[in-house]
Amino acid sequence: MAKRVTFDRSLYLPEAVEAAAAAYAEHAKIEVTPDADAVLAVISGVARGETDLVVNAFCNHVLHETIVRLRQGTLREVG
Repeated sequence: MAKRVTFDRSLYLPEAVEAAAAAYAEHAKIEVTPDADAVLAVISGVARGETDLVVNAFCNHVLHETIVRLRQGTLREVG
């Protein structure tokens, strides 16, 4: 069963969602669709019984990628 996760652009960077999807390519099929206000990720192809685990880990990875990218941008501006 596919799970849909919406990442609001005011909190998450679209490129962070793309990077996390690439990182999780071995664990799931993740289709990323950006629009004006959000980025939709549809997660499928997960081993039976592990959907919630993979979805939660994927969401954490998106958050991590967003933080890292925002910090890098700040460091470049300051440095």
